[in-house]
Amino acid sequence: MIEPLGNLLRLRRLLDESPFDALVAVSPENVTFTSGIVIASQKWARDRLALVVWPKSGEPAFIVCNIEEPQTRRDCWIQDIRPYVEFTQSPIEMLAATLNEMGLGEGRIGIEKNYLTAHYWDELQERMPRARMEGCDAILAGARAVKTEAEVERLGRAARLTEKSLLAVFATIAEGETEKSMFDRIASNLLLVGGDSLSHVYVNAGPNTGFPHCDPSRYEARRGDIVNADIGIYFGNYLSDIARTGVVGAPSEEQRSVYSRLLEVHLECIDAVRPGRLASDEYGVMKNGLARVGIPFSLPHGGHGIGLILHEHPTLDPRNGAEFEPGVVVCVETRVRWPGQVGYRIEDLVLCTDGAPRILTGFFDNSRLFEI
Repeated sequence: MIEPLGNLLRLRRLLDESPFDALVAVSPENVTFTSGIVIASQKWARDRLALVVWPKSGEPAFIVCNIEEPQTRRDCWIQDIRPYVEFTQSPIEMLAATLNEMGLGEGRIGIEKNYLTAHYWDELQERMPRARMEGCDAILAGARAVKTEAEVERLGRAARLTEKSLLAVFATIAEGETEKSMFDRIASNLLLVGGDSLSHVYVNAGPNTGFPHCDPSRYEARRGDIVNADIGIYFGNYLSDIARTGVVGAPSEEQRSVYSRLLEVHLECIDAVRPGRLASDEYGVMKNGLARVGIPFSLPHGGHGIGLILHEHPTLDPRNGAEFEPGVVVCVETRVRWPGQVGYRIEDLVLCTDGAPRILTGFFDNSRLFEI
């Protein structure tokens, strides 16, 4: 049996404080969060729902397609496993039957409206016309936002493996190497160092660094080119996401200046990840800091939470009133782009603690512009 790493005590508390009689997890990340296991086919067969029904009173139930039942029974801590036969029985039919059996036919049910497709939502309303269905996405996101020690350890491990693989490539890039070659070597390293699978690998040189997610091309790095990378892996179901910037050969004074100013603001943003501060405050620190040092900033956010998905709550955007708490882990990403010309990016994993923030990255030193 696989024990879930997530903060289920926090989930129970948030449910107890909510108006809901039960929550229904629908998305892959929240099914894994509540059950502790991954239903792989849930990600690529969208109609093959897996659902965790978590009542305020009583034990949860896990609804899965019957082909996933044997492994679910072997691995999952939830004892009440309810299989449905795909193409013969609708998963929503099983969900309605489960909620009715729990005495919630007229209850107030929280469900992930941001994930459940419209046709399944319509079916649920038809099958349970007397129940009150509302979105509970914010509760589940809020529960996942505060990480357990086990989650922090796994996220830190994933980040360090990612840094190692990137540093090994950055240290050996040769003038004339193509972006595609860099990509191939980074991707290979990410798996060789222990990553379970790739999340994302963006590595670019020269004018392509001015774009946020530019696929690697046949462009050959030249002396004086900026090279940057934004990469991540899956490790034990958790993700990494780091970014580093280097230069082929000795940097120019302008390159040193841009990077040092960017780093100055980046460190200010990291220091702002403290209890009681708001996610929107973090965005303000970045926006105001970059304006102070003369670097343009028009991006929609300054970073994001991370965990079972790449961009978790809280996003560090100007409208997010979420409050940092000890245990919140965010990727602080400070960057500047001149599209088609050049771009710089720094991204680190940061843990909010009772005191000063703790940087979980650091194997690949970013205290200066890396010289390739």
